[in-house]
Amino acid sequence: MNEAQDLFSLLRQSTDVDPLAIEAIKRTIAEGEDRELCRINTLAFASKHGLDEERAISAFLHAARVGIFDISWNVLCPGCGGVLDTNATLKTLQKDEYSCALCSQGYSPTLDEMVEVTFTVSPRIRRIAAHNPHELPMVEYFRQIYWASGVDVPDEDFAKKLEAFSLEDIELAPGEKAVLPIQLPSEFIIVFEPVTHSAQFIDVKGEPTKERRSLSLVFDRDHIQNQTLEMQPGPLRISLENRTDARVLPTVFIAGQELHDFLGKR
Repeated sequence: MNEAQDLFSLLRQSTDVDPLAIEAIKRTIAEGEDRELCRINTLAFASKHGLDEERAISAFLHAARVGIFDISWNVLCPGCGGVLDTNATLKTLQKDEYSCALCSQGYSPTLDEMVEVTFTVSPRIRRIAAHNPHELPMVEYFRQIYWASGVDVPDEDFAKKLEAFSLEDIELAPGEKAVLPIQLPSEFIIVFEPVTHSAQFIDVKGEPTKERRSLSLVFDRDHIQNQTLEMQPGPLRISLENRTDARVLPTVFIAGQELHDFLGKR
């Protein structure tokens, strides 16, 4: 805590940094929930705390310079708002195109439309759960890491709205295998995995069946998009295998109105 006090004292020495912004930052670090300190959007922060936007941006940039925050440049999907890539500097945005598995689209990054700058409190100042993202619960991983500030959903509503279009989910440790039994409804289904950014689309239509069917999905860092399958409503056993060195979180989404409404809150 002494280091935090020293850094805030150093921040206050910058005469062009708004004292109100400094106090709002200090108070949030001391009293805020962990998720309030992960990938902070400065414009949203300014609105919440009644600050001038330009002064808030300046305060966060100065705070990052003295070591209070870590800065990241995030490439956002213009379709769903998901974070496709994150970089410590703008210069490391090296890809000419980014693909979003959830939207099944490719995008060329544009600074004004797809790239946002966010700030996460330094672990030197305060440890938060997102410093170890692979230990976050599934809901918090989607909230803080995959979507972050990409969707504008109140914190108290996020879990409920995510649940509204989620059919099933499971957590797989590195190298783990599992079977996920589901009942396919007459909807378009997306089996989405946010860590590897991989997806399997299933177009469910036709007459319901009681036939036992199986589907195998492997999660790795290379194969992110599978060809859309057509299936009838009814039982399905999904065999899952995690071939990465990190935990994965395969989740079955119903691509209906609830999902579209959720993604529309930008």
